[in-house]
Amino acid sequence: MMSTCVLRSDRLLVSVLVIWFIAISAAGQTPRPAVSANRSSWPGNLVPLPTPIIPGDLLEISVFDTPELTQQVRVGADGKAELALLGGVSLAGLTTQQASQEIARQLRDRQLLLRPQVNVLVKESAGQGVSVMGEVEHPGMYPLVGPRSLLDVLSMAGGLTKVADTRVTIQRRQGRETDLAVKLSNQNAQISLAADVQVYPGDLVMVPRAGIVYIFGAVNRPGGFVIQENGEITLLQALAQAGGATGSAAPNHAVLLRKNGQGYVSSKLPVGKITLGQDRDVELHPDDVVFIPTNKLKNILHESRDVATSIGSASIYAIVH
Repeated sequence: MMSTCVLRSDRLLVSVLVIWFIAISAAGQTPRPAVSANRSSWPGNLVPLPTPIIPGDLLEISVFDTPELTQQVRVGADGKAELALLGGVSLAGLTTQQASQEIARQLRDRQLLLRPQVNVLVKESAGQGVSVMGEVEHPGMYPLVGPRSLLDVLSMAGGLTKVADTRVTIQRRQGRETDLAVKLSNQNAQISLAADVQVYPGDLVMVPRAGIVYIFGAVNRPGGFVIQENGEITLLQALAQAGGATGSAAPNHAVLLRKNGQGYVSSKLPVGKITLGQDRDVELHPDDVVFIPTNKLKNILHESRDVATSIGSASIYAIVH
């Protein structure tokens, strides 16, 4: 009799469990499984995978109980880091744990240490920064953990210099897309905002130097003048920036020096007639030099050699407005 009661109780318990499971399933719930010990099976792979070392990374390497081997080295373009006692060791593509094992193996194989315990830490990651080079106030590498706008990145570098070209090149290093050429504007903020693009960690932003023309001699503000963002500048525009000719100038005896493959070649430039509208304006090229002599100099500046000597004494590259 007792066994029959126990059997009925077991059947009743099983029935209750079945009904409970069906009720939970109908409500859209399922019993929570035990947490897997393998973290890679977590939903969404919440645990990040180890990041491999790349060229440009700054590594801090320490060896337990051997402080003289503690060092900071940067991984070169060839993927190697120059380590004390070991020389060049290929570390690019390895995780920090694998790099630690590789350095320890080489220390053992070369019989430098018996049981080395090596620790490698990425102190500065090239893949988490953006390089800003060229005509910015503070060229260098800046931390970047996610995409930022080009204008933000240029602001981080202190902005453009006075001689910067507004045509900026972005070299992609992560294979997302081809290199970009972006045209900004110093005069129209809307153009710059419309041309703004995203910059990613690992990218290289290059700001070239703008074209410059030089006007020296009998002008009020001699020096170098940046070609405007449209890429063009005429003699009259450059002369206006130079404050015009002085009262002692001999403008119709001016000389234009223009570079070719061998150096500067000189030609006569009737600045006086051009300013009076008696001759057409002349478009200047990057690195053109216009020299306007005074009345006293007009008879001695006949050859390009004489002009070049006079301009060289004026240190034309030292004066930029």
